[in-house]
Amino acid sequence: MGRQDYSQVGSGYTEQEARRDAIQEAREYHGHEEGYSGGMNCSTGEEDKVKCLEKPKIAKSCKTEKIVQKGARKWETVFIVEPSWSDDRCDRETLKGSTQGKALKRAKELALRNQTEYLVRIDKRLVQGNDKIATVTPKKSKRGRWLFTGLARC
Repeated sequence: MGRQDYSQVGSGYTEQEARRDAIQEAREYHGHEEGYSGGMNCSTGEEDKVKCLEKPKIAKSCKTEKIVQKGARKWETVFIVEPSWSDDRCDRETLKGSTQGKALKRAKELALRNQTEYLVRIDKRLVQGNDKIATVTPKKSKRGRWLFTGLARC
């Protein structure tokens, strides 16, 4: 086992993000090589030297495009009966047009059948209309570029 010099460019809004990008590119270029490719993906990163080639430009404001809703949105109340714990073996049901009393009765039936604790939640669901109200995009942001150099196993 030896060591080899490498240099790799990565981009991101932070140096850490650029490092992850550079390591991913090295993996794609060199492949796995069982940890001895000589690329940045085989470096511990402890002795890396980093140079910022282009500073990132972080957006200070956003552009908002509202999505117009034609007509009124229609909502319905639903009751969700589900296990208190994440359990794929147990049933989860959404009761539409139901009442709290019916939801509690159904939860008792399921709890007894599956011998586990159930939770009853109330929720609102959109039945008619657009669920999107706007698109918000940062203005003029640009990822920075960093050069990483160091030694890696080969």
